[in-house]
Amino acid sequence: MKNRFAAAAIAVTVMAGSAACSSTSSGNDSASSVPDASALKNAKGVTEITVWHGLGAANGVAFNELISQFNAANKGKIHVKATFQGIYADLLAKYTAGLRGNSTPTIMVAGDIATGFMTDVRKSIPAADMAKANPGDLKLADLSAAGRNYYTVNGKLQAVPMNMSTPALWVNRDLLAKAGIPMSADLSTLDAVVAAARTVAEKTGQKGFTMPDDDWYIEQLAATAGQDFCTPDNGRKGTAASGITINTGAAKSAITKVADLYRTGVAVDGAPDGSAALSGFQAGKVAFLLNSSGALGALKSGTSFDYEALPFPTTGPEGSSGPVIGGSALWLSSTATDAQKVAGWKLETFLTSVAAQEQFSHATGYVPVNTKTDASSAQQAYLKANPNFQTFTTQIKNTPIVSAPAGCVTGAMTAIRTGNINQIQAAFAGQKSIGAALDQATADAEKAMKAYQGQRGQ
Repeated sequence: MKNRFAAAAIAVTVMAGSAACSSTSSGNDSASSVPDASALKNAKGVTEITVWHGLGAANGVAFNELISQFNAANKGKIHVKATFQGIYADLLAKYTAGLRGNSTPTIMVAGDIATGFMTDVRKSIPAADMAKANPGDLKLADLSAAGRNYYTVNGKLQAVPMNMSTPALWVNRDLLAKAGIPMSADLSTLDAVVAAARTVAEKTGQKGFTMPDDDWYIEQLAATAGQDFCTPDNGRKGTAASGITINTGAAKSAITKVADLYRTGVAVDGAPDGSAALSGFQAGKVAFLLNSSGALGALKSGTSFDYEALPFPTTGPEGSSGPVIGGSALWLSSTATDAQKVAGWKLETFLTSVAAQEQFSHATGYVPVNTKTDASSAQQAYLKANPNFQTFTTQIKNTPIVSAPAGCVTGAMTAIRTGNINQIQAAFAGQKSIGAALDQATADAEKAMKAYQGQRGQ
């Protein structure tokens, strides 16, 4: 685990240094300099654009299929070359090197937590500006409100969400039945889940709870408690994030409740990559699994008991609490030619269309970013046949568009996650008190943020 996170942390340090070099350059990010459709219309020959992405395996196959369809439909006018650049940390390291050499792609498909860095380097055209200049293409109002909320910084949509995941509570109904917990039991709150997990452990001898050793779930516990993970304002209102809040308030309370499950033997360690959490649940040895909607594919193959996905349990008020999405977004280069910018926007319009999102969603398990997808007959049939997927779609739709579920925006996010999970693991294992662990994680996060801002020259 430490080696994996260390590599990612090194990549972020390198990126922060690059941000310092480029932060004085504003890039082409003003509405007045954004091209309209005429730039592509007047271009001679074929406009070549490039896309870098970190979508591997089945996700990459599905993405490349969409690229092929776009190229076929625009033959003689636009041609897209899409290249897989490795996992998101490797992708961002490659992008950073490209910034130094002025050789970045037309479109960067960056992971969710790259939002702070991608905004800071100011080498992308805000999606809001491009949409305004090209009203005949992508309608931003068609995109998921939760997706727009996540990729909006300083009041402006910076990138177009490509794919979304959401955290869920996976439930082993057979184990709950053995423990005497009825189907009608309310599992919408963290308190209810904790109580049920303890009941399962007591009455069946099996573990009640697990989740991957990933800070994403700690961030979810804060957001679903209605508390900003970062201060101030999750870094979204003009002032850079300077600290995290998990050692205070409702977030600390929620994390402590989960930690107590581990410390009392009710929960089982899920491993840094989540493999132990998933395999333990799939083997029927754990009642509750906090995991991404992306676990659906693995669970559909080889899970013999009755299971289902429920919304992520909350602890905060309904109107200010909710989970944070995962996934990636499309960042359009401000240093490309005007024709390439418009061609790139045409590609983003296609990739987020109803037909493309439906196809990509069914192939990968990601939730469509285009809200009109749900109205298609094929999607309705798919949701009827896959009720767990309906849970994901509904949860994202019902997420309040407020600060906490928007998530934290900072270029130091990878380093923060590294420090957090190291401390959380120590607390869960009983090697440290939860209070001491959260205080240390908070102090480490503050140092990481200061280092990042310092490298950016702020």
